[in-house]
Amino acid sequence: MPHLTIEHSANLATKSDLTALCNRLRDVMLDTGVFPHGGIRVRCISCAHVAIADGHPDNAFAAMLIRMGAGRSDEAKQAAGSAVMKAAEDHFAPLLADGYFMLSLDIVENNPALSWKTNTVHARLKQEQK
Repeated sequence: MPHLTIEHSANLATKSDLTALCNRLRDVMLDTGVFPHGGIRVRCISCAHVAIADGHPDNAFAAMLIRMGAGRSDEAKQAAGSAVMKAAEDHFAPLLADGYFMLSLDIVENNPALSWKTNTVHARLKQEQK
């Protein structure tokens, strides 16, 4: 944890460099200091079948969801969310100016009693830092 999932309309892949977006948002998440380096995962999921607003073929969307473990203050979550949203807005600035794009971000905090994880990356990163 945390996971940032970006569901998007399939047409967005031809309008934006989504790999660059994933890398940028990963870096922003790390820079916030809120998320552990070894747990950050950013991914895009293309939605081939969509119905958006008025049905105009140029309509596109990116719906971002951060799922994270419990234990951070609302202020920390809000600051991290604002940083991620700002970076996404900067990335998508041309699309946000055209009237056919929707961008959203939500943060969901997992219940620790209902969340299981096995992650070997944390230990590897700690070893590499020595």
